[in-house]
Amino acid sequence: MHRLHTLRMENDAAGYAMAEIRPRFDKLKTRHEDGTAPQAVSAYQLFQTPADLAIELVALLDLQPGARVLEPSAGLGRLLDALAPKAPSAVVAVEIAPACAGVLFQQDRAGISIRQADFLKLAPAELGLFDAIVMNPPFHARADIRHILHAMKFLKPGGRLAAICMAGNSRELALRHFAKSWIPLPPGAFRAEGTNTPTVMLRIDQPL
Repeated sequence: MHRLHTLRMENDAAGYAMAEIRPRFDKLKTRHEDGTAPQAVSAYQLFQTPADLAIELVALLDLQPGARVLEPSAGLGRLLDALAPKAPSAVVAVEIAPACAGVLFQQDRAGISIRQADFLKLAPAELGLFDAIVMNPPFHARADIRHILHAMKFLKPGGRLAAICMAGNSRELALRHFAKSWIPLPPGAFRAEGTNTPTVMLRIDQPL
C-alpha cells in the first residue's frame, strides 16, 4: 500500500513538473491605498504566513513533543515561530532565496537546522524522513502543487503534513484526494501580507 501511494505521488508530481516556472517579481514599493505591502525578495515570491494562521496550521499536525519537523519553504520564519511552543526535537528549515536564508541564519532559534537550497532539488536521502511537515509554499504557476507532492516523499509512515495552497480546481484535482482535512480559509486571510489570493489549509496523513 505504501509503495502504491508513493508511485501515485511521483506520477502526480511529474504531471505538474512542466507547469512550474520559477516565480519572478520586483520589490513592491507601494500597495493601493489601504497601505498593505508584502515583504518581497526580488525574483522570489514571498507572502508570509500571518501569525495567527501559522498557529492554526501547526495545530493541524497535533505534534507530539520530540517530533522531527521539516519546513521546506521557510521564508522569514513565521512557521518556525509557531512550531517553537510544540517542543520538536529537531526542525530542518529549507529556504531557496539567499536574502531570506540570510535573515534566518541571523535569527536565534535553538534546535533548527537551516539549509539554503531549492527544496524541489533535494531528496529524502539528503534530509531524512520526518514525523511532520508544515509549509506555505509559493503559489505561482501551480508551484504549490509540486512542492506539496514533493514534500510528501519526506514523511515517515504515519507522519503528517499541514500546508496552505491556493484555492481552485487544479489544486483540488491534484491534492484533495490525498487530504485528510481540506479547509477553505476566509476571504482576505492574507490581505495583511499583500495578497487577496483565495487559499486552503490542508492536512495529509502518510499511510503506515
